[in-house]
Amino acid sequence: MGEPEKVTQGHDDTATNASSVELDALLAGDDKKSFLDKFPTWVSDAFRSPRARKTFLRCWIATWVCFVLMLPNKSVENMGYAAFFAMLSSIMIPAMFPLQLFFFAISLMLIGMLLGWGIGAAAMRAGLAVRNSEVARVTTEREMHAIAGNQNPDAVFEDDIFKGIFLDTKTSVMYGAFLAVGGFFFAMARAYNPRLLIFSVFGTVTLDVMVSFGPLFPFSEYMILNSLFISTAEYAAIACALIILVFPETMNHAILDADTEILGKIKKLVDIQELVLSARPPDLDSNSPLIRKVSSARAEVAAMFTKLIATSKFINLEFSWGKWSGEDVKNLEPAILGLVSRTAALQSFARMIAHPVSRSFEVPTSGEPIESSTTDVATLPDPADGLASETYLLHELRTRNRTAEAAHSVRMTDVMPTIREATREVREASSAGITSIMAVLDSVNRKRWSRRGDVDADQKVEQLADSLHRLRQALAAFKETKRLELVEPFQALLQSTKGYKAGATAAPPLRTLFFSYVFAANMVTLAEGVLIMMDSVLETAMKRQKNRLWAPNSLRDLWKALFTRDAAEVDEQGAGEDQVPDRAETVAAASYKRDPDSRPPTNAVQKVMDIWHRIYKWAKTPEALFGFRYALVSIAVWVPAVIPHSAHFFYSEKGIWALVMAQTTMNIYASDQIYNYVLRISGTFLGALLGLLTWYIGNASGRGNPYGEAAAVAVLSIPIVFLRVFAPFQYLPGAFLFGATYVLVVGNSWLDGHIFVFGNVGWGWDVTWRRFVTVMIGCAASFVMMMLPPKSGRKAVRLRNANTITSISHVYQEITSAWINDQEMFPAKDRKQPLPTFVDQIPQLRDRLLGVATQLQALRMQTALAQFEGNFRGVWPKDEYMKLVDTQTSMLISLSLLGSALAQLDQNKRVSYLHHTRTVNPSFIADVVSTFSLVAQSLRSGEPLSQTFHQNLLDRLFYHGVMHTTTSKVIRGGPGSASATDVDPVDDITSYEFMFYASAVVAVFQMLEGLNELRRITGRLCGEVPLDGFVGWREQYDRSHVPPPNVGVMV
Repeated sequence: MGEPEKVTQGHDDTATNASSVELDALLAGDDKKSFLDKFPTWVSDAFRSPRARKTFLRCWIATWVCFVLMLPNKSVENMGYAAFFAMLSSIMIPAMFPLQLFFFAISLMLIGMLLGWGIGAAAMRAGLAVRNSEVARVTTEREMHAIAGNQNPDAVFEDDIFKGIFLDTKTSVMYGAFLAVGGFFFAMARAYNPRLLIFSVFGTVTLDVMVSFGPLFPFSEYMILNSLFISTAEYAAIACALIILVFPETMNHAILDADTEILGKIKKLVDIQELVLSARPPDLDSNSPLIRKVSSARAEVAAMFTKLIATSKFINLEFSWGKWSGEDVKNLEPAILGLVSRTAALQSFARMIAHPVSRSFEVPTSGEPIESSTTDVATLPDPADGLASETYLLHELRTRNRTAEAAHSVRMTDVMPTIREATREVREASSAGITSIMAVLDSVNRKRWSRRGDVDADQKVEQLADSLHRLRQALAAFKETKRLELVEPFQALLQSTKGYKAGATAAPPLRTLFFSYVFAANMVTLAEGVLIMMDSVLETAMKRQKNRLWAPNSLRDLWKALFTRDAAEVDEQGAGEDQVPDRAETVAAASYKRDPDSRPPTNAVQKVMDIWHRIYKWAKTPEALFGFRYALVSIAVWVPAVIPHSAHFFYSEKGIWALVMAQTTMNIYASDQIYNYVLRISGTFLGALLGLLTWYIGNASGRGNPYGEAAAVAVLSIPIVFLRVFAPFQYLPGAFLFGATYVLVVGNSWLDGHIFVFGNVGWGWDVTWRRFVTVMIGCAASFVMMMLPPKSGRKAVRLRNANTITSISHVYQEITSAWINDQEMFPAKDRKQPLPTFVDQIPQLRDRLLGVATQLQALRMQTALAQFEGNFRGVWPKDEYMKLVDTQTSMLISLSLLGSALAQLDQNKRVSYLHHTRTVNPSFIADVVSTFSLVAQSLRSGEPLSQTFHQNLLDRLFYHGVMHTTTSKVIRGGPGSASATDVDPVDDITSYEFMFYASAVVAVFQMLEGLNELRRITGRLCGEVPLDGFVGWREQYDRSHVPPPNVGVMV
């Protein structure tokens, strides 16, 4: 090498050393953790965030005020026996939301309570209708005569009612029927739409109260629930007042704040690429802190966006003051979604260079001899390297490539400095552009009431315009000249291997050039996404320059938010053992899927029987069985309330809570049930313990000191509220019971000491152990019901994996179809409308990718829960199922990269490259789709795979590439067709389009690695059927059919 090259290398070494210092500082910073960092992230983030602290303070005030309302005698007498329900409601639906979102949540709760009340009232009316009036009259007269001389006849009469003297068999049966039907309805609402959980739980509670107390009375008592509704209404009023007065926040403000936070995470992901490109080989290991940081940052961005779109549906249903309307804020979502989806490409590059296959190419540093073992084609890789499925053909090709890369100094470590310098301006301009967007959004959001808000906004908009101009210039410069720097290290190599097609020389090792193009294409795609968002924000900011009051748009948005599902919410479907396909897949499959057992019904009898058949099939689904069990356990625990010998015990010991707990602890699957038991029982025990501690600290041995109790609750309710507001979703069942038990202990102890309540047992310990026992009885009842027979969550995990693999297969087929399709090349005579272009399909593909990603996120949580079923029949291979989910996530990222690259590729170029692109070889596409199908079917049925199917798809890719020759031909007719002739992409290696072509090819390679891993994991889970002698014969065959020297890894 010449002297100039040494100078360049020295400059690169200086830059690398500087970045290495930054990387060392980053990793060292991870080791120096503060006190808060010792806690889980959700705890430390809550303490650090001013907004979180304000939210907590508001929720804590609401809970404490609800308790204080019980302290004055006049207030507690007005609220009645369920006065604690106000405090309980503050735990279930804290005042943590913007006003209209809280209003809808509390309204949903009240609607459920009203519906349960309505069903209970109907049961009461029907029960009175079937009651034997003569028997009721005689019993009443006898009771009146018995208590006539008593000093307190009303109290005696009430006590006798609760002893069940008016119970009637027909009436009880009628109430039981309504309880079963109502319980089944609320169970179905909970199973099929988890967003209606609060609706279902509180609707069931009011129904339980009506059907438990109603049979006792020989006359109508429709107002039994007055106390419940009064207490709930008081909390709703308190919460609304606090949301308005204490750190008020609109949905508009909250979503803009979330947008800014997401953009901040994306900016960090862009900035960290400097460290990735400057990292040393040990720092690029798949388990290194740097690679983990990149992966976790991307996962965090995706999770934050999923949460954002779940809440933004309500933004147009509020009054807000500011420059931007709710519609303006909501219109940012497509641009943010574009950025979020494009960040997957940044993660894919880090994963790609950290993959064992990529790192296996690295050989000793330049100048060191290459050991014979490195080039020995007979040496197959060590399984410990993660390359256990490497075939002889692949090993031969990769060995050639590895040797050639070292000889020409074009290894990954050699070209990384070039990638870093060539893309520096685009990366820096993109980061600055995101910063300017954040500044504008922050100004719009936080200067709503400021007098200098307009001046600040104008300054931020001007900075945004400058950043936009700078990014456009940087992007244009890269497209014109800077991208050519990526080819500079390969110029001599390309000149020396010009004759490789004729077999005169070996194929050029272009693997690292393809990788360079992948990163460059990713940055171009991301930069264009940033440009789109900058244009959108700038246009809106120029249009909205004055603050004003914005009114709600339409209440139709509320209906859409509650009862429609999009691709991002498919995880909310019942995670059933039967297939739960994507709705789009269901529609697409309807035209070609057939019933193998019968043809479509043709007459009335067949149609009726077909309906019955569908009902029968539905009745066996996990969701339907859950509803049946829910109704059955409700009846089983409720029956003691209507038996004369046990009625008094049931009511005096508050057996209603055993009924409520039996219903609320029911789950569809055994794993969910056991996991929730652990959480709920732990929450109940801790809640009872803290409630007992609170009572005796505030009251000592007395029956209630209002000042002491108020102070004790103010302090000791802090962990209750904190857990409810900030605990992750998977811990919420425990947080609910932690708070609910605490409220029951403290609330019932105070009520028993200050107002007349039937079944008054005292306070403190006397209340605590009884509430704990009733909870345990309810849990035991639901556990027994769940075990008759249990529905395995582990089987559901396996089947859901099969479904998600099928979904990924459909996404792959859609992208491949768009890749190979050309209307002029493949005209369809019977097609009424022309095929959409690839660009037209991008929004739909993006939604599908986001939908499958959300399914995988839910599947990851379900896999973690499945381990709670225990290991009664043997150890459940949780790690293997986790690897399945991780591998599918990686494949989805690769498909996202593929779609993004093809969207940038010119239509004519894409078509002209087809015949020289191995990844769209028809036989290879068939192999890939077949692999998807067989792996999914093996997981779905549990049947083993054939050993002959244990092949590396990359081997099939090169096999088809070697065995199929291509001749140049015109693939289009008509005027000007000469420009669309068949073109070898390698001849176009310096073109702008080739950069995206290379990204598409590498994305397919990455996806194939994932599909190979899925095949290996499935073989370990389901087993393999051996074919004696096959492995030896395949190896012997491969060794006798060595590929020609002009065949390379990438070309």
